[in-house]
Amino acid sequence: MNIKDLDDDVARRLKEQAAAAGLSVQQYLRNELTRIASRLSPAELSSGRKPMSRAEFLAIRQRLRGADDA
Repeated sequence: MNIKDLDDDVARRLKEQAAAAGLSVQQYLRNELTRIASRLSPAELSSGRKPMSRAEFLAIRQRLRGADDA
């Protein structure tokens, strides 16, 4: 996945946030995107879709942590 045309100020803030968390930008963004994906969007909420279970979220997070260690 590539993100193009990201505003320089946004990229700088993400680097600062990653550093504050003691993570690389890639690790930080993976964690944040996983967190975002685990929630329902407003459109999904209005359609009645069920959220990801806690167990599904934890399994994905564990796989990501393993990928970071590799």
